[in-house]
Amino acid sequence: MLDLDGAPARKATINVHITDTTLTGDNPVARWNDRPISTEQVRAWLGTASTVVVRPVIDLAEHIPVTSYEIPDRHRTSVELRDHTCRFPHCGRKARSCDLDHVRPHGQGGPTCPCNLVPLCRRHHRAKTHSHWHYEVTKPGTYQWTSPNGFTWQVDHRGTHPHPLRT
Repeated sequence: MLDLDGAPARKATINVHITDTTLTGDNPVARWNDRPISTEQVRAWLGTASTVVVRPVIDLAEHIPVTSYEIPDRHRTSVELRDHTCRFPHCGRKARSCDLDHVRPHGQGGPTCPCNLVPLCRRHHRAKTHSHWHYEVTKPGTYQWTSPNGFTWQVDHRGTHPHPLRT
């Protein structure tokens, strides 16, 4: 892809949330991630863009499984927006660079659906798959991890929190 001057264009993804009243000018505020931004800022960003892609709203509570093992882009985006980072205790790798792990393995009937997918960086995906680390989903976006030694952590949108040993 080339920009307007013929130089290679950089790809940037910005998730901006606007309403119909923002588009009509009745509401001067949009949202970028969890921050309010002005519609003037949105206009400035769009004015410098060589390409703008508008996608529909992603409902993070939507459960539409697919029958294949391969993960559709809409599912990946939903999981990345829900979890932001690798969900292994204390890992901060961005979800967009992670593998998506089937909580209940696809080969054992686990659906390919955001409700059954968790972002794990390659290192932690391998630790979960090939060692005695394991986790449970306690609610969407919240995970209870157990180490091979029986130590437990809760990982959620607020970070990693230790739990007492299991008995």
